[in-house]
Amino acid sequence: TAAMAASLTACGGSGDGAAKETGEAQAAGEDGEKIKLTLCVGRKNDLSFQQSAFEGSERVKKELGDKYEVNVVEMGEDTTKWQAAFYDAADAGADIVVGTGFQNKENFETIPLEYPDTKFILFDQELDFESNDLSNTMAVLFDSNQSGFLAGAVAAYYTTGENAANADKTIGFVGGVESTTVNNFLVGYAEGAKYVDPEIKVLTAYVGDYNDTAKAKDLANAQISEGADIIFQVAGGAGNGVIEAAAEKDGVMAIGVDSDQYQALEGSNLQPAVITSSLKRLDNALFNICQSYAEDPSSVPFGENVTYGLAEDSVGIVFNDNLTNSIGQENVDKVQEALEKIQAGEIEVTGAGGLSPGGNEGQPDFPLRKSTRLFSNRQA
Repeated sequence: TAAMAASLTACGGSGDGAAKETGEAQAAGEDGEKIKLTLCVGRKNDLSFQQSAFEGSERVKKELGDKYEVNVVEMGEDTTKWQAAFYDAADAGADIVVGTGFQNKENFETIPLEYPDTKFILFDQELDFESNDLSNTMAVLFDSNQSGFLAGAVAAYYTTGENAANADKTIGFVGGVESTTVNNFLVGYAEGAKYVDPEIKVLTAYVGDYNDTAKAKDLANAQISEGADIIFQVAGGAGNGVIEAAAEKDGVMAIGVDSDQYQALEGSNLQPAVITSSLKRLDNALFNICQSYAEDPSSVPFGENVTYGLAEDSVGIVFNDNLTNSIGQENVDKVQEALEKIQAGEIEVTGAGGLSPGGNEGQPDFPLRKSTRLFSNRQA
């Protein structure tokens, strides 16, 4: 559902492989030159993470078109071909090359060294800025634990409410690949649920990739059979399988991720099953970076990892009628209050660190356990 065949397109290139020799002023679009921005994503219509980045590039094209020339490359799902796309983009004369995800850590720690006058931006993956001179590169991270916290609060209000499929205080979580990035959502999710009701149990499972919709659906169904009546999917395109599973069971809801998946699924039979979405606003982050760069290149912190959160409108959740109808206006107001408390620093949400669902010494004592049907039973 909602998955389309990705077209593998070339970025175009000069073929000479030489590093660009443009200065900072020219890169900023002075002297009548537009800034050439190339976004390389696996698939721009995954209804999730990569689509959010694509929507950001579309906004740059629409609102900053007098300053930017925007090129979008769909690289396909074969990550072994991604490196070539970034080289092609740099060779073609891009001033800024943008990528997403942990799969590109090595690419963005090596390729920028060969193109010192090209800027590189990687979303959602920390980079090692100490080992090499990556002064032309920026890694953009997100306080997704904050939006995960809000999703957890929503899940807790739903599973303890009158619309839930059962009286169990059990919620689910299906991640793509077990990693700090995904677990950042999970830690916030568990913390937000516990904030509402300390007795909430969280079932966890991982697909192993971000594409296997069928497996994600099986994992969700396993959690539903164990009493979960709301499941948070942080699994990219694979997460559509979680939404499918929820849509097929009365009283079961899914929480989308990264983009507003309720809106994205408009008109489909899956839409009503999306209670809200935990947003990672790559679109806002990319647009704001591009806007700042066009105004003053030195204002953009290349050469370091930067983190955006609620304060920068780069994370959050969707407030809409479906959420209100599912948990009631009083509880929606409580979620909004929690959001404001996070913004004000009154609630501090824990980061993932090295958390795994099996539990690690020194990590918060969350009631997490892996789904028993497909995983061994473990209690944190």
